[in-house]
Amino acid sequence: MKEPDRTGNQRKPMIVFAGRSNVGKSSTIRALTGKKVRIGKKPGSTRWELMIDYGPITIVDIPGFGYIAGQSKTLIEETKKNVIQKLEEWKDDIILAVLIIDISLFRELYERWSSRGEIPIDVEFYSFLSEISQNVIVVANKSDKVKKRTLQIELDFLVTKLKEASSTKDPIVVLASAKKKQGLSYLASMIDDLLVDHGLDRPQWALT
Repeated sequence: MKEPDRTGNQRKPMIVFAGRSNVGKSSTIRALTGKKVRIGKKPGSTRWELMIDYGPITIVDIPGFGYIAGQSKTLIEETKKNVIQKLEEWKDDIILAVLIIDISLFRELYERWSSRGEIPIDVEFYSFLSEISQNVIVVANKSDKVKKRTLQIELDFLVTKLKEASSTKDPIVVLASAKKKQGLSYLASMIDDLLVDHGLDRPQWALT
């Protein structure tokens, strides 16, 4: 049984939404839940975690990590460090980690980081989330920005690089566009199946 939180209430299992800045985390959560999650026009607009009490679960919108225009390297690293610390603190409560990735930029960013001999931050975070959570779903967001003839190629590239980062099991990837609400019904059904497997009720998603 979970320990009570600071208010004395029973803590609910968490579904954490993580990702780089400006990949559509808040937009995805708002489309799923109908909640008025703040959506910033600039990268880094979400500066602290947002907890949403949503039926049998708590949905957590984590601040974006990685490069943020107009912010110092020190602040960027501090934000990333705080995100990691929070996730480690919550790992016993996290039932699912959802990593949002901008598939329209993934290859470009991957090759840029790799050319510098660095681990691309999307891949690094996928590996980290796979260590602290038994269940990780990757949402390949902004698919509407990729040409249809190359979409499968970009998706295959993403899956291959995630597989290389954490070879213990095949990555679960959902192709989506939060802006157009495409692919999110499938994401919701996958979350429902996971919750049922854990003996939890299905929440009432805004999509249904």
